[in-house]
Amino acid sequence: MSISSAYNIARSGLRVTEGRADLVAGNIANAQTPGYARRDGVQTSAGSGQGDAVDLRVMRQVNDRLAGMTRTARAEQGAAAVPADVLNGYLLTLGEPGDEASPAARLANFQAGLDLLGNNPGDVNAQGDALARAEGFVNSLTTASRTLEQSRAQAAESFDRSLGEINTALSNVAALNAQLRQAGDSPRDTGGLMDQMSRTLDALGSQMDFKTRWEADGSLTLHTTGGTELVSGADAVRLTGDNRTGGIFADGNDVTPDRPGGRGISSGRLAGLSEMLSTVLPQMRLQLDELARGMIQGFEAADLSLAPGDPGLFTDAGAAFDPVRLDGLAGRLAINDRVRPDSGGALWRLRDGMAATAPGEAGTTTQVNAFIKVFDDARGIDPRAGLGATARLGDFAASLVGHQQNVRVSADARADSASVSLATFEDNRSAVEGVNIDTELQKLLEIEQAYGANSQVLSSLSSMIDTLLSSV
Repeated sequence: MSISSAYNIARSGLRVTEGRADLVAGNIANAQTPGYARRDGVQTSAGSGQGDAVDLRVMRQVNDRLAGMTRTARAEQGAAAVPADVLNGYLLTLGEPGDEASPAARLANFQAGLDLLGNNPGDVNAQGDALARAEGFVNSLTTASRTLEQSRAQAAESFDRSLGEINTALSNVAALNAQLRQAGDSPRDTGGLMDQMSRTLDALGSQMDFKTRWEADGSLTLHTTGGTELVSGADAVRLTGDNRTGGIFADGNDVTPDRPGGRGISSGRLAGLSEMLSTVLPQMRLQLDELARGMIQGFEAADLSLAPGDPGLFTDAGAAFDPVRLDGLAGRLAINDRVRPDSGGALWRLRDGMAATAPGEAGTTTQVNAFIKVFDDARGIDPRAGLGATARLGDFAASLVGHQQNVRVSADARADSASVSLATFEDNRSAVEGVNIDTELQKLLEIEQAYGANSQVLSSLSSMIDTLLSSV
């Protein structure tokens, strides 16, 4: 080996050693930087002959499959967290089936009040107690309906916010694609851009699930899990949505979750919010409205004093039941003013009927017993409510509360499972991409030794040259 070849090798060795030191320093400096993937350097030959110089090939340590699994788990966690975020306040208001303030408990309390009134129908105190219990039930149902509407508004706002965050992320991916195309293939040039891409995709993963594909030009293509293209090169679609129905569209293509024949998303926070707006909240609202309908119709049919079109004990904001005004009925449920003394009514109508014009005999129980029987008969239920085809009012109220509380319980169980999976994938991903300070410090010791060895070679070569020159 010639002196010049040895000199080239030693000099390139110093250059490689300097590059390795820079990589280690960068790794240590970015150990806590989100989205940063560890850089490693591999020493390679810079030529094809014996004694050629050496070079440093930089490698960004990533595992795309593991990163994809992590983002999928994050999307599942994001979807499972939505019911708790949206329904927490409403379900606290609704209460458990046995809670004193729940509609189910208030309904049972009113039924017990009617039983007491049946034992002494002429007692003004018993009449007043029954009315107070009826008002307690109405208040619990209208409060639940109002709070549910607030939850729907919250879900709609979160839905719009998620769409905005997703569109920003998709635009950022497209912009990074344009920069990656210009940066070339060198990891030294693209490493920072790839870290930005990783952070963008991780943030996007909590909002929606997606698939990725790296193209030959270095850009990343994004699709929904159903196959709808989201980003291609420097172009990104814009997602739009309807926060009343939960519909989601990508440049006119329906990407709403669970649409027959759709090519949409299936998990993520946006999917969870879409399900809340399209299915869960409307069904909960219908269940409340069905309970209100059962009470209004039941007590209208049981009231022997009413003419067609007259309102019964329970009313739709003072009016009789109107089938075309079912939506939101629970929020309009009210006691008939004709039985409310503070509105000019009379308590004795609980005994004699809402349309009675004069008090009947104090001991008559015919009308009260008819009211009591309302709770004994099974009534038809809208199948869309998801609580069966028929049920007695008390059973339906208990099922309603239990069913709605179970939405949160089931979601919490899914969230816990997703959290476990996410933690596992993140730990595995960190082992591949993360920076271990102890390992990097050990590398510095190796680099120091390599630097010393190359310096010694250069020093020896310098001495040899000096000796040769002095001998001339």
